[in-house]
Amino acid sequence: MKRIERVAGAGNGMTRGAARLMLTATMVAVLAACGGGGGGSDAGTPVVGGGGTGGGGTTTPVTKPTMTLALSSSTVTANAPATVTASLRTATGAPIPGTVVTFTTAGNLGKFEPASALTNDSGDAIVTLSPASATSTGADTITATASVNNANVTATGGFQLAATNVTITSLTSDLTLPALPPNGETTLTVALSSSAIGTPVNVSLTSACVIAGRGTLTPASSVTTSTGVATFRFRDNSCGSFQNTDTYQASIAGSAATQSLSLNLGKPSAQSIQATSNATQTIYLKGSGYTEFANVSFRLVDASGNGVPNQPIDLTANIWSGGLTLDGATQTTITKNTDNNGDVVVRVNSGTVPTPVRVSATLKGTSISTVSSALSIAVGLPSQLNFSLAQGTINIEGGSRDGTANTYSIIASDRLGNPVPDGTAINFVSEAGQVVNTVFTAKDSNGISRATSNFVSSEPRPADGRVTVLAYALGEESFVDQNGNNVYDAGEQFQNLGSVFLDRLYNNHYSNTDQFIKQNDSTGTSVCTNDPNNVLTQPATSLFKFTAYTPYVPNTCDAAQGKAYVRRAVETVFSSSTAAIVWGLKAPENLRGVCPDKRELIDFGAFGEEPKDSGLYGYYRDANNVVQRSTWLGYSQDEAARPNLRQVAPVGTGVVYSGGSSSLSLLFFVSDNNPVAFNPMPAGSKVTATGSDGLTVTVQAGATTPSTSYPTGASIDVKFADTTASGTVYITVTSPSGSAVTVAQNVAKAAVPATPAACD
Repeated sequence: MKRIERVAGAGNGMTRGAARLMLTATMVAVLAACGGGGGGSDAGTPVVGGGGTGGGGTTTPVTKPTMTLALSSSTVTANAPATVTASLRTATGAPIPGTVVTFTTAGNLGKFEPASALTNDSGDAIVTLSPASATSTGADTITATASVNNANVTATGGFQLAATNVTITSLTSDLTLPALPPNGETTLTVALSSSAIGTPVNVSLTSACVIAGRGTLTPASSVTTSTGVATFRFRDNSCGSFQNTDTYQASIAGSAATQSLSLNLGKPSAQSIQATSNATQTIYLKGSGYTEFANVSFRLVDASGNGVPNQPIDLTANIWSGGLTLDGATQTTITKNTDNNGDVVVRVNSGTVPTPVRVSATLKGTSISTVSSALSIAVGLPSQLNFSLAQGTINIEGGSRDGTANTYSIIASDRLGNPVPDGTAINFVSEAGQVVNTVFTAKDSNGISRATSNFVSSEPRPADGRVTVLAYALGEESFVDQNGNNVYDAGEQFQNLGSVFLDRLYNNHYSNTDQFIKQNDSTGTSVCTNDPNNVLTQPATSLFKFTAYTPYVPNTCDAAQGKAYVRRAVETVFSSSTAAIVWGLKAPENLRGVCPDKRELIDFGAFGEEPKDSGLYGYYRDANNVVQRSTWLGYSQDEAARPNLRQVAPVGTGVVYSGGSSSLSLLFFVSDNNPVAFNPMPAGSKVTATGSDGLTVTVQAGATTPSTSYPTGASIDVKFADTTASGTVYITVTSPSGSAVTVAQNVAKAAVPATPAACD
């Protein structure tokens, strides 16, 4: 089989695509001629454009794309331009769209608008041909050129020029007043010589006001007429504020003929000042680190609402407290001229006093004035006193389950109780589980500044199930502003915060195993105390004293009011999924028989007594040097310093007697089975109860565990049928995850036996 050396026509104007197509067709033909497999005839399609030493063949000529040129008229005048159409076709006559065609003239007697055009779907590129000048005469040649597949395709055509003899005889206005009123209108008429009648003539009109955008023409710029008259409508747009007169210039396309007309313009009178906008509605105290300035803008307008430029406006603030300034000036009126749009803008910089402020604007020497909307100057920094933390649920099912969710929400305010700026960063750290480390404040639909961090339960899990979560942010120490200047002055009382730490024991005592959080590279060395003489830190009466809720590291205060980490902490209970149903501190007086084995647990306030501030007493470090609260070590210190250790009696032993009544009540606590602390079941846990035959059992109270730090009480009413002397009550506690514990308690409708004695 012959090797194909080349494709006929390739390189002689044939497109690459056509060459590839022919090459493919040729190879198919050759393969067909060679045959496949055994015998068969040797008939086949001849190879096109063969090469090498094989038999000859015929070469099919390749045709190029074509272009034709057409003119709407072979005679071109300024009044009657010609339309030039270049039509681009393939060799088979199909249109070639999307190709650029460029137009030129050999003698430069004509000009094209535009000079090049793109072929449309019909393969046509269309332009307008006009004389290069109104006085041009003679004949010239048009050349249209396009590039198709890297090959030029051209077409030519001739045209002749005829000189334009149309002139402008007049340009007039229908205005009868000495000046065009502000924002008024006038009709402008361009009259042409008699030779223009019956011949289309393109007339243009413009003016300085139109070019500057301070006036409009209808039609916008030009009109074609065959009547010898062209009419335009001009509308003023306060152009008289910038110039006294406006000159209108009329011209004819392709002709040197022009005509001009000048009209006096009336100056618009200011009618009012508008307070347009405050881009920023709240700024913050000087030195706060937040945005401290805002631009306040006004517009001086005429009766039509158009801006009046270049007029003096007096600007002043209604209050100058704390060094507030307007464009850098204080305690004075400043004057600024309106710009081309009638606008004037003044910059307000805050001082040291939070206050609403308004700016008044007055047209100098008149009573035309207005006042801006209120601009609020706020403190900005969150204050320790106004930094509030709340958790979504106190007792979550996290003692034995990962991924139980909770939320921690901050409401942050400055020292005057106003919202802090949106985007204020709030940081969170946690003793256990996982908490989102940084969230940012944003105002809700009610304008309250909030930030919420998400949390899930996970390792580690403290033995007592109590987890401390701390939130802190860069803010300022609260102080008593005794003279009302809104800045701290020496001698004023303040809350000296010191450094913040994660109080794992939530007991307001720092140890070297607690997580220390420094604000900067240096810390104070002064004592931090609940000063009885300081209204902000009085231990007995102050709302702002140091507690586990506001942890601090001793001896890290600096005795100077200023910026500090404001902080709040809360304690979350990792409740287990397994319930422990207990009577309380002792079994009921009407229980006889087998007494329950009591468990000694740390009580955090379930029995009406707040946890004691036990310091480091009652805590120990295990073999892994981890702080535990699980046992009392028997220290000989004051008994009041001991943690609240309680012995609780489980439900489910002995018999509870009704004293002969047909009903009785069972009162008990619903706690979890934490071996160290007396903790509640997870919020949402359910208490249900049933009874054996002859008993009617009803849960009267405590059916659902609330969000709480302490185990909650529940009560069950038991009624005996007339023929029933005893039975069993089955109490079931089910956690939110579905983990259930059932305890059976025997009951009897009889007098309480004298023996055995009641349980301790």
